[in-house]
Amino acid sequence: MNLAQPPVIPTPVRRQLSLFLKIAGICFLILALHIPLLMTNGVLQERRKYQQQAIDEIAGVWGRSQLVTGPVLAVPYTVKNQVTRAKGFDVRGGPVVETELTAQVAYFLPESLTVAGTVEPELRHRGIYDAVVYSTKLNLTGWFQPDFAAANIAAEQIQWDKARVLFGVTDLHGVRAVGPFKSAGGREATFESTAGTAESFLPLAAKVTGAADQAKLEFNLTAVLQGSERLEIAPLGKATAVTLQSPWPDPSFMGALLPVARRVGADGFKAEWESAHFSRGFPQAWTNRALADADMAKNIAVTAFGVRFAQPVDSYSMAERAQKYGVLFFVLVFAVFFLFEVTSAGLKIHPLQYAMVGAALALFFLLFLALSEFWATGLAYGVAAAACTGLVSAYAWSFLKTGARTLVIGGGLAATYGYLYFVLKSQDYALVAGTAALFAALALVMFCTRRINWYSLEMNPAAAGAAESR
Repeated sequence: MNLAQPPVIPTPVRRQLSLFLKIAGICFLILALHIPLLMTNGVLQERRKYQQQAIDEIAGVWGRSQLVTGPVLAVPYTVKNQVTRAKGFDVRGGPVVETELTAQVAYFLPESLTVAGTVEPELRHRGIYDAVVYSTKLNLTGWFQPDFAAANIAAEQIQWDKARVLFGVTDLHGVRAVGPFKSAGGREATFESTAGTAESFLPLAAKVTGAADQAKLEFNLTAVLQGSERLEIAPLGKATAVTLQSPWPDPSFMGALLPVARRVGADGFKAEWESAHFSRGFPQAWTNRALADADMAKNIAVTAFGVRFAQPVDSYSMAERAQKYGVLFFVLVFAVFFLFEVTSAGLKIHPLQYAMVGAALALFFLLFLALSEFWATGLAYGVAAAACTGLVSAYAWSFLKTGARTLVIGGGLAATYGYLYFVLKSQDYALVAGTAALFAALALVMFCTRRINWYSLEMNPAAAGAAESR
């Protein structure tokens, strides 16, 4: 009785199948290595959260981001309203109509506002984390010219004796000193808190004398503030000019306007802004009867500009960006191993050896993250790169058989780490540099494999030749 025999797979087909399975296994391994990358990214996000908590704690004690608003001239006035009483009738039997006086407030912005200040940033520490805080002294000068006639408000309705100058900062905890408000004739007024009133976005007020309808009221005001992260100025003047200077070498100018002139160097920066009322979204004068204080606060906030005291690329940002290039390391190293394997007689690399090398490459990102919390970013990166390059090279020596192949792996990996550091430090050119590196790596692989006949490729030519002789 003849038993059916399984079909015999030709030797070339077995070789091609082996090659296909090898490539598929390497691709699967590269995908699987994304798991430790994702776990490392989870650790990074957790550490970044701790960093933000430390920064918030420092800012809560020192002072948070400051938005300087003011000064604003507030002048109360009365409005006569006729009120019809539902109960009661007059002598002719009609409803009773009474006249009531309602208190309103008119607000006037400066015709000219000049702000000049020096900002002194410094680093404060909480555990292993740093936060940028600053102290600043701002000098505000300019003049008001209130015009009630334009609003059809009679002179007898205006209460000049209750006129006030309002001044606002977003975090009163960071106010060291404000004022006094100095006006023409040597008159001075001390600021007091107005917290709890409708003018909550202008929490400081000083009584002012000498204000009159259509009269020019000059002022001079000094504010000493503490804050963190950023400092912004609201352009309240009909014409506003702001000048800020600081020894901080890495400013980030932000807000609705950029400086018209700036100088940034290793010794710090100096920036100048200019703004006209045409570009604002709020009027030069208004009343709380026509425009709510909350709406006005929103309109003013969106027009503010200033500077953010950003740190250069910090360790967490570099670690996060480095992780995005993790697949590049896997592909390049595994591609070199695979080319060695298919072009060298007698060389076979086990999938577990690929996995061990991949684990070492993934460990680099966690090692860099851990060291960067205690060392300078460049030093931490260098030590992590050297450690992983040495580990991979030493392990590769055990199965690559020759020093030349090991040197290719170690030298190529070290060069890749070096180029990646250049990419991470070059914030403006990171994309083009990274793309150029990928293009060069692909071109090198294509050049090295241009003469390989993939259809007749054998995974182990020596073993295949021996099998054919049998």
